[in-house]
Amino acid sequence: MTGYVRKRGKKWCYCFDIGDINGKRKRIERIGGNTKRECEISLRNALNEYDTGYIEPNKTSINDYLSDWLENHIKVNRKINTYNRYQSILKNNILPIIGTINIKDLKPIHIDNMLSIAKKNNLSNTTLQHIYAVLNSALNKAVKLRLLNNNPCEYIERPKRDNFNPNVLSVDEFYNLLKLLNIEKYNDYIFSIALHMVLELGLRRGELSGIEWCNINFDESTISIKNNLIYSHGKTYLTTPKTNDSERVLYISKDLCKLLKEHKKIQLLNKLKYGSHYIKNFYNDQQFDFIMTWEKGNNLHPMYFSNKFSKLMKASSIDKKVRFHDLRHTNATLLLSQGVDFKTIQIRLGHSDINTTLNIYSHVNLEMQKKAVNKLTTLFNGDKLATNIKNTY
Repeated sequence: MTGYVRKRGKKWCYCFDIGDINGKRKRIERIGGNTKRECEISLRNALNEYDTGYIEPNKTSINDYLSDWLENHIKVNRKINTYNRYQSILKNNILPIIGTINIKDLKPIHIDNMLSIAKKNNLSNTTLQHIYAVLNSALNKAVKLRLLNNNPCEYIERPKRDNFNPNVLSVDEFYNLLKLLNIEKYNDYIFSIALHMVLELGLRRGELSGIEWCNINFDESTISIKNNLIYSHGKTYLTTPKTNDSERVLYISKDLCKLLKEHKKIQLLNKLKYGSHYIKNFYNDQQFDFIMTWEKGNNLHPMYFSNKFSKLMKASSIDKKVRFHDLRHTNATLLLSQGVDFKTIQIRLGHSDINTTLNIYSHVNLEMQKKAVNKLTTLFNGDKLATNIKNTY
């Protein structure tokens, strides 16, 4: 493929023929620069783009491209809650601002202005990062599809997340919450089991909801985390855990084993009590034998844990804003305070990247460093060493 340059007015243009498209000859002509030399360089770059597979978008809007990307890439390859979250971000934060722009005309300034508008609407830095991440992912795909030569997001500084210091419960505060439950009532009884499991295992609420009896090995004292019951956009779905590393096998204590064995007996008695009226749980046309069920057998909704815990906190004298999910953080914080290493905690929490664990619990990490320095000081008899130095000078 060859082309030529020519001067048109004060500018230089390049032109080349790309052959037949839909039965018609197609020729590309663009402004290439202010000088012949600049235009020749632009021509070479343009020819190289077409030779390596670059396809001109030809009036494809951001709205059309992102809608297609969401339906034919994200919906097919990602979990339903991810699809719903991306859909919400596109609808509320991206498409209203840049949706009408042709994808070939999208510039870094458009993205920068979009993020500035979101910031003026008092959205958090974490939300700004989510907006950036969704658009960046979509445009990276456009580059791979050769709809774009490069990703304009590369020229925009990625928004930084807000610092996150999770609120956690002390052991005494946890037991104070348990005392507020009347385990003679089934709804309090089943919730007390949920609290014990999350505090010991650091489970997400969806993982807790999705555990089946076949996932427990009482001989080995382990629980396999293989399911995730999620609630998104008014519907409940049973899917796999958040990431590949979230599928994990956790060792459980003898006390928790004993608690679960007793619960299994109670659940079996309930099955006998209700007989044919005992509710069976089906997801994806498959029956599941969940641990977390109501007395009549229907599984506990993942939102129940959050709502019940919120009411329990309000009924307590604990002056903290602690969510049900923060019991997961409480689990990790308590393990760290007892000297458990970050790698073990990463595995138990199901984080795919240890940096996630390190970043979330950086405040605890600092306390651990202080203890380490104090131990090192004691080891080297630091006070005596400092005295010797002072006497020397």
